[in-house]
Amino acid sequence: MYNNMLYAVKRRMIDEVEGAFQQHPAFTDKVRVYNKFPYEERVQYGMILSNTAANQLRLSADNYLSDLYTHVRLAQESNYPGLSIEWVRENPMDVTKYFTENVSAQLGPTQRMFRTSYQILSGKGNTAYATNVGQIMVTVNGMPVLPEFINGERGVVLLRNSTASTDVVEVTYYCRKIVPPGIYIIEFIEDNQFIVLPIYIVTKELVIEGTTGTEVTASLANDNVGPTSDVLFMLYRNSTVPVKMIRDTDYTITYPSGDITFLRPLERGYNLYADYRWRPADYNNGPFTFQPYEENHEVLPGVVLAIGRRAKKGDRQVIIVSKFREEQARIFGGHWIMSLEFKVIAKDPIQMEEMADQVVGHLWGVRKNVLEYEGITFNSVEPSGESEEVHIETTGDMYYESTVSINLQSEWQAFKPYLYSIKDVIPDLNVWPGTHEYTVSKDYQLTSIGPLEADTRTVLKYATMGYEKLT
Repeated sequence: MYNNMLYAVKRRMIDEVEGAFQQHPAFTDKVRVYNKFPYEERVQYGMILSNTAANQLRLSADNYLSDLYTHVRLAQESNYPGLSIEWVRENPMDVTKYFTENVSAQLGPTQRMFRTSYQILSGKGNTAYATNVGQIMVTVNGMPVLPEFINGERGVVLLRNSTASTDVVEVTYYCRKIVPPGIYIIEFIEDNQFIVLPIYIVTKELVIEGTTGTEVTASLANDNVGPTSDVLFMLYRNSTVPVKMIRDTDYTITYPSGDITFLRPLERGYNLYADYRWRPADYNNGPFTFQPYEENHEVLPGVVLAIGRRAKKGDRQVIIVSKFREEQARIFGGHWIMSLEFKVIAKDPIQMEEMADQVVGHLWGVRKNVLEYEGITFNSVEPSGESEEVHIETTGDMYYESTVSINLQSEWQAFKPYLYSIKDVIPDLNVWPGTHEYTVSKDYQLTSIGPLEADTRTVLKYATMGYEKLT
């Protein structure tokens, strides 16, 4: 859920008005802004948000806007209320990073091919693999050169000419910054603290390139492999038809190390790939402390977590991060036409006027365009209505009051994930493909229906998302 409704807009406007006074040396740290009149004492110098009203503006009959394509979705477990996290969103600024890598250590007498540490992506904010030589920059001794070929998925760069052993070769490219594909379980251990329990999802990891038929053993790139989460398959050269290997018939695997022993000779000329799940041992699980109505951009790089006032100890939710952007949810939304009235109160009429002018000028002249990027559009910011009243009857002291009226349009959005409930996803339970079969349907919860061995129908794997469905 992404809302700019009454509470959110009021807090935002109060922050903006306070920011207006921070720009004026006469008012810095002197003027306070209140939401309604305080009970303790009569305000003599400040601003009060005294009145708010809103009308709904529908954009469609059912408020449906579009489908959301993103890396991130929020799911919940069936045994938990799942109300602590209001919404999650992809942070487009943290999806990729621009990285320069010195690959000179790979130099040889006739070296033209280099491997990068990370997979090469096609551009800023895009996790599709690079396929064009124009999507990277290669320099040899500081001079740009145009590669002959690149393979972004495998992180391979082929130069047109050989390099000398004394050359300095650098490759600049976009690589992934958002957290790896996986299931991230968010467990609230206190009302203001949570921990993160990650389960990484690996798809199409190259285990052996170009089999010779004499291989006896192999190993997966990661340990802490989830029991029975492994799926090995072979592809012949450029074929797209996989040949699946049968566990305990074609191979055995040791958990959690991921060491593979082949029980039958492999066919020659194939590439061996693996899908599996694993848990990182050195992951910073937390605990992480938060405040209500706080966005967190640091816990999961590339993911924005928004936690409201419903966070409770013992709750648990699941954030699913996919390898590429996928159709994750339907977006419902609309607009609110809102009006807010701020009362300016001072004991001097000149100060009252200066305060009103400062707020109007700052909001309309400085912050208007900035706030539009947040979904808040000012229709008008106007000063109106001045009055004076007796503050102390015995002495006749006066205070002066004016009004700043704000009319704005704000957005609200609700995201309804296509997969919004996961049953029994807990760290001590194997939730790996192969151990259970799942029925998946858009708009309905993901429910376990029994062991895979109990049903012989074909299972279509969705390894990136960590679930399966019957075909």
